[in-house]
Amino acid sequence: MNTSPKPVDTLLTGGTILTMNARREILTDAAMAVDVGKIVWLGSAESAAQQYQSQERIDLNGRVVIPGLVNVHGHWAMTLMRGLVDDCPLEQWLAKIWRVEAELISPETVVLGSQLAMVEMMRGGTTCAADMYWYYQDVTEAAREAGFRIVTGPSFAEIEGFEDYRNTNQAIAIEYLDAYREVPLVHPCIQAHSAYTTSGPTLEHVAQLVHDNGLMFVTHASESKGELALVQERHGKRPLEVLDGYGLLREQTLLAHCVHLTDDEIARLAETGTSVAHCPSSNLKLSSGIARVAAMVEMGVNVGIGTDGAASNNDLDLFHEAQLAALVQKGITGNPQVLPAEKVFAMLTIDGARAVGLADQVGSLEVGKSADLAVIDFGAANLTPCYDLYSHLVYALSVGDVQDVMVAGRLLMKDRAMLSLDEEAIREEANRIACEVKAL
Repeated sequence: MNTSPKPVDTLLTGGTILTMNARREILTDAAMAVDVGKIVWLGSAESAAQQYQSQERIDLNGRVVIPGLVNVHGHWAMTLMRGLVDDCPLEQWLAKIWRVEAELISPETVVLGSQLAMVEMMRGGTTCAADMYWYYQDVTEAAREAGFRIVTGPSFAEIEGFEDYRNTNQAIAIEYLDAYREVPLVHPCIQAHSAYTTSGPTLEHVAQLVHDNGLMFVTHASESKGELALVQERHGKRPLEVLDGYGLLREQTLLAHCVHLTDDEIARLAETGTSVAHCPSSNLKLSSGIARVAAMVEMGVNVGIGTDGAASNNDLDLFHEAQLAALVQKGITGNPQVLPAEKVFAMLTIDGARAVGLADQVGSLEVGKSADLAVIDFGAANLTPCYDLYSHLVYALSVGDVQDVMVAGRLLMKDRAMLSLDEEAIREEANRIACEVKAL
């Protein structure tokens, strides 16, 4: 019995699909059908032609489809301070940056800087990112308009000079959570800057919000030796001990950096299911140290990769972060077998999705999951010849090799052209703001 091809929104066909599913299947001469934002079918290109017809067709000849990358830690609007303060330790860097931020930030500048960040991240194959910054409500709306998947929410801190900007308290937080709990592409979380910028009562409020609402909790922890000293002075404990005391080490918690951990602390993270956001470029540039990622992974801690902000990185290129993460761990351990390319790519995708609580929705290309993906041109000189896809994705790929980006079935970049953001206008306005920053 003959049946007509089923209509779908988009058909990607004729290339290689790297699924990152539990079996790590790699499909060749393959196709993917996308409808109403989700992956509805995966199979051979030949079968796709017989079963589906689509409004939009993407030819994958010579190309590889990967899950969209997940940037598990960043401060998006800090693109506006890229290269402003370099070559100093974390505490000195923060003091200078905070002075500039107190003068610079407003809803308009934060949105502009965040739009610039989204452009940069999309150009590098990132489709989902966590953001910890001021004016999170405005940034949430900017991300929705751009079609970009965001993990963000109320961010608590007690930093002198930011009283008017913090825009975070119990009532405002609950209002935000109620407004965005079921909004597509928005994944609310509760955040605290760190144990050294939040008092005991504030952490109690944060813990209550987290537990009452069953949400992700995100904070910086054990980033530098200076932080350890500040937390010890304020709370009389190490950062992880402070958080554990409030029940904030748990499966729905993500700790950024975790550079200075003891063996017992790593074991505690594994025991509680707490995830870590590894930011190698920022940690090295600020001379904070080198996180023991190989040891964390060996002991069962889930680790994702983040860029941190562009003011301390100084870019938002996750492929570069992955390469650095792998190479540095091999160097400091003296073991070339630690963090093989496949594992590191998992940290960019499915492990990253797990870190932000979204492994059931993104991070791998499987039927029923959201169609968040990037298409890579593997015909480029730097990717020729190809013996192993994972190797090239971690050690050889350039962001210029990313051709198309899709989030929830919507193309945000096609043939390197931005479709949902006006890149030229954003860059022009960012340069104008930079002139104001120089005059501060």
